[in-house]
Amino acid sequence: MYKNIARTLPLAAAVLLQGCFGGSDPVDPNDPTAQDLTNPGSYEICSYDAELDNEGYASARMSYPCDLSGGPLPATTLTGGFTNTKEQMYWLADHLTSHGYVVLTMTPNNTLGVPPGWRDAQLGGFAELADENARSNSPLKGKIDLSKRNIMGFSMGGGGVILAAEEMGDAPTSAIALAPWLGAYNVDYSAIEVPMLMLGAENDELAYYTEDYYSQLPADIEKGVAIYAGASHFDWFGQNNQDEKAKFRTLVTAFLEVQLKGNTDAYSYFDGAEHDQHVTDGWFSAYDYQK
Repeated sequence: MYKNIARTLPLAAAVLLQGCFGGSDPVDPNDPTAQDLTNPGSYEICSYDAELDNEGYASARMSYPCDLSGGPLPATTLTGGFTNTKEQMYWLADHLTSHGYVVLTMTPNNTLGVPPGWRDAQLGGFAELADENARSNSPLKGKIDLSKRNIMGFSMGGGGVILAAEEMGDAPTSAIALAPWLGAYNVDYSAIEVPMLMLGAENDELAYYTEDYYSQLPADIEKGVAIYAGASHFDWFGQNNQDEKAKFRTLVTAFLEVQLKGNTDAYSYFDGAEHDQHVTDGWFSAYDYQK
């Protein structure tokens, strides 16, 4: 049985932020509770092209807070979906980096491929975070908390996240699938061991199985699903519809705050004052969160 649905909304059938943000003083990554997670954080963003000796992806950018004095920092992978390049997901990568996360944003080897290609990108990117943490010339040498790594992707990239989570066991700390699409690929959902957030769009023209995927996740993991009212599949990438992107990035950031930083105050975005306000504002056509 879904929790929270009765007190929110019934379950449905079933900008570019880049550059410098905020003031000159970075927020302590271990004490982010004063931040409004919808808005950019206080970290200035630095980035570089990731090493290209990785077979999992065609290209990648590593973004990170310029001030690394508070490290090691939590990290996440990120991909777009079918036809998408990494640049089309910078809107989310830069927002997360401004809140103190290292983000490896990737273009898979074949942007016209199938979900296993995006799974391979996730596996390669996850390993790349460890490689960069160890590489002698890396700006992030010793600055990534390898015990706090999330995997994340959109659309076919979200399907790749589900496939990767099935394969990786408890290696990642958590996983986020944005409007995921798996096509005909089957998943042993019982093999997924880590907390997972799935986000979708009410008017998604292509990836409309988010709730079906969510319903198959194990009962004993922390998990959540939100379907954004009025949103479209095409709101998730590029520079269009920043109003919807603000809603998307809010729950993504809150989930990472909880899972990667241990900021339990961010649970309020899932069941608390912030969540209640979002329900009042009509954000969701369907919603559930289970600890």
